[in-house]
Amino acid sequence: AHVLFYTFGILFTLAPLFLIVNHLSHPILYRAYFIGAVSSAGIVLYCYSVHTQLGVYFISLSIFHISEYLLTALFKENKLSLDSFLLNHSTAYHIALGAGFVEYIIEYVNLGEEKFYPIVSYTGAVLVIAGDLARKIAIVTAAENFDHLVQSEKADNHKLVTHGIYALSRHPSYAGWFYWSIGTQLLLCNPFCTLGYTYASWKFFEERIEEEECYLLRFFGAQYRDYKQTVGIGIPGIKGYTITPEFNAFLDEVKRK
Repeated sequence: AHVLFYTFGILFTLAPLFLIVNHLSHPILYRAYFIGAVSSAGIVLYCYSVHTQLGVYFISLSIFHISEYLLTALFKENKLSLDSFLLNHSTAYHIALGAGFVEYIIEYVNLGEEKFYPIVSYTGAVLVIAGDLARKIAIVTAAENFDHLVQSEKADNHKLVTHGIYALSRHPSYAGWFYWSIGTQLLLCNPFCTLGYTYASWKFFEERIEEEECYLLRFFGAQYRDYKQTVGIGIPGIKGYTITPEFNAFLDEVKRK
């Protein structure tokens, strides 16, 4: 049965690549195989061990990373690369993943089943599902206007997306990732990493959004300023780029012209 689960998980990961991606290199296949193996391990843990939360965590990680690559392949194939998996997002991201796993193991060894609180795990699962779903809806809605990297130059076909989920949050992909990351640690009932992930994610997106909005204001001017004034971000305490009165007056002048 374990072999069947591993085979299913790996094929589930690899099959979409063959259907969507035109040119598959060995590095791409190796990464997809690794993600499939992690997903399969998660299924086995969920079905055949007491570590159901860890199993769901592995499955959610696999879905998150493989779907990032697949959606890039669908909407921005010209930007498709190994980085599209987001497996090498940053050293801090790798440290965070490792810290979450280590905390889970240490606390389970010392506390056993007392580590787990169902209401906390269920809350985490809801955040994981809702957060990743919001991010993927944001990517699909933005389509070719979405990019994993902050763009410092405006592409000719770059349009400001304000409909759909972007009418609820002007950075829904970031908000979704923020809540997804916190949810993974609540799912595992990791109190220390929940606090650590919350702070680190908040700080990362505060700086990222401020930088990105600086460019968006340069790209779209008063159009983005007006959008920014009516639609929030969805992450508590993050306001985005602060527009000075002088810059605001400049945008009004440009808008009148």
